[in-house]
Amino acid sequence: MSWGLIPWSESTHKKMTYRRLLEQLQTCPTETLDKEVMLYSIAEDKFIPAYMTDYTIKESAHPDHLVITF
Repeated sequence: MSWGLIPWSESTHKKMTYRRLLEQLQTCPTETLDKEVMLYSIAEDKFIPAYMTDYTIKESAHPDHLVITF
């Protein structure tokens, strides 16, 4: 499997769901799953390591939403 960066115009129209992320992760080889999770910032043109996941608080703009912290 090869990964490519998605052009900004496509990413604004095809936002990823956690189900889609899971489907993609399930197709990855073990070697990929053992690597650090990296996020790519289009705005800053750099890769950022992810540190953890958590849920937003009920009073937030996106209540009880799973987020990836970087």
